[in-house]
Amino acid sequence: MSNIEEAKNITDMEKDLSILDRAHLAKFSNNTRKLQFLLSRAIVKNVTGETVKVDKNGAPIIKSGFVSIAHKDNFVFVAISNSCVGIDIENTSINRDFAGQSELLGLPKTKDKDAFYKNFVKYEAEFKFGNDATKAHKYFYEMGNYLICVCTKELTKDIEFISSGAPSLNLVCAE
Repeated sequence: MSNIEEAKNITDMEKDLSILDRAHLAKFSNNTRKLQFLLSRAIVKNVTGETVKVDKNGAPIIKSGFVSIAHKDNFVFVAISNSCVGIDIENTSINRDFAGQSELLGLPKTKDKDAFYKNFVKYEAEFKFGNDATKAHKYFYEMGNYLICVCTKELTKDIEFISSGAPSLNLVCAE
């Protein structure tokens, strides 16, 4: 996980990008989104020594395992595992038409904000996980107004968050 406000050496991060990633980066007009993209690639490179590639669906891939990326506001999360993994983050302070959004996304219908966001991050993490996500284990973490879901094949208590200038995470439940 990284806080984009802590990002430095953007030019150095751009140098490590593949030609495809440079073309993808050029499409972003929003500076925050550019930083999220650069940081996700830099985190993977720092942890694995590998460059992120993308599959035919645009999902990130690495040779040594599985990777999932999530970003919201000033935060970037990267999940790296030896087995399938998915991660998502949402800002729970945003009010929406929870019942309408639930119905639109095919989630259990609810007007309750906490239930909606739990269902939503779970849905997104399962999507990133891929096939058989309903059989995967889900871990939910709170970080201030943010809710994070990690979806993993393996039942584990060894999920490690490497933080750069971000608040601590609290495990709130597991499924």
